[in-house]
Amino acid sequence: MRIIILLILMLVGKCSIAQNGLEGIIIEKYYISDDADAKITDGGYLKPGSVTYRIYVDMKQKYSLQAVYGIGGHPLKIATTTYFFNNTMNGGVVANDVPRFRLEEHTTMLDSWISVGAGSEADYGILKTKDSYNSFTNKNGILKNNNPEAGIPLTKYDGLQAATPQRVVSFYGIDKADLEIFNNTTDTTAKGQVFMTENGSWASFGGAYGTDSNNIVLIAQLTTDGQLSFELNLQLGTPFGSTENYYAKNPQGSELQLPDLTYPAVKNSAPEIKWVVIPKNKKIKKYDQQKLQFVASDSDNNIRKVDLFVNDLKITELFVAPFTFNWNPQMDGNAKVTAVVYDFAGAKSKAEEITFIVQ
Repeated sequence: MRIIILLILMLVGKCSIAQNGLEGIIIEKYYISDDADAKITDGGYLKPGSVTYRIYVDMKQKYSLQAVYGIGGHPLKIATTTYFFNNTMNGGVVANDVPRFRLEEHTTMLDSWISVGAGSEADYGILKTKDSYNSFTNKNGILKNNNPEAGIPLTKYDGLQAATPQRVVSFYGIDKADLEIFNNTTDTTAKGQVFMTENGSWASFGGAYGTDSNNIVLIAQLTTDGQLSFELNLQLGTPFGSTENYYAKNPQGSELQLPDLTYPAVKNSAPEIKWVVIPKNKKIKKYDQQKLQFVASDSDNNIRKVDLFVNDLKITELFVAPFTFNWNPQMDGNAKVTAVVYDFAGAKSKAEEITFIVQ
C-alpha cells in the first residue's frame, strides 16, 4: 500500500528565513573508472570513464537532516542520460545494505545508493578531504586510478570512517519499483534513467548529523558514465525544535530556495526594482505620512522579499506585492530612501535612491 509522505506532513512548517541552516550542497567526484576497472566483471561491467559522485548536505552546527523529499509542485528527481551502475553481488539500494567487509571486493565501493550519512553498514561516508587515514585495499587490484579530476585517489583516502550504529534510511511514499534503478542490477543499454517522486521521501528519524563540527551529511553515491542531474528538496531540523524546508524550484511565500539544490547549476537572473512613481515634491513635513511604492520583477519568478531603507537603516521588509509602505518621517533634515529586492537564490538589486528634505 502506497504511504503518503507522512514525515513531511507531520514535520513541515513555516520556514524561518532568519535561520537558514543549510549552507550548501557539496558534489564530490569520488572516483573515475579506467580500463583496469572494466576488466573485473564480477558484480557487473563498469564502463571506463564512469564517474562516481557523492552528494553531501552541508549544514550549520546543531542542524539535522530530516528528509529528502518530493511533493506536488516540488518533485525530487535524480537522473542520468545513460544508466546508474549497481554492483549486482554486494550492492544495495541504501548504503546501510552494503556489507563493510565486501567493500574491498571487485567494484562494490562504487555501487549507487542513497543514504542519510552512511557509507556502508558500518561506516560513515565523509569527504575524502576530511579523511585522515585509509583502510582500503581492493582484493582485485583495481580502483587505483588517480585521475586528478577526482581529487584524492582511493588508494590514499577512501572517504569512509568506521563507526556503528549508522543512521538508517526510512522510506515514505516510495515503492520498491521506484528504487529499481539503485537495485542490484545494471542495464548498460539504458539511454536514460530517472528516479522521481512528488509524493515520497527518504528520511532519518531523529535527524542525521555530520561526524564533526562541519556537520556534513552524505545523502547519495551515484556512478554513471552519463550526465548526472538532480533536483532536491530538503527538510532540516533546527536547534530550536522547528523545521526548515528548502526547494530546488518554485518557492512560494517565505519558502526557501538554494541554487545548489539543482544540478547542473542553472544560471540565476538578478531581480529588478524601481519606484512606481518618483515623488515630485521632495520637501515633506515631519510626521506626515508618505506613501512609498515599488514594483519588483524577476525573470525567474523568484522574488523573496523587498527591504526598505531610510539613511541606510532598514525600516521594514515586505514579502507580498504590491510593495507599498506608509512612512512617517520622524527626523529633521535629509532622508535618503531606497529599496532592495532579493530573490531566493541570493541575488539582489537596489532601487534609485531618493533624498527627501524633512522639515
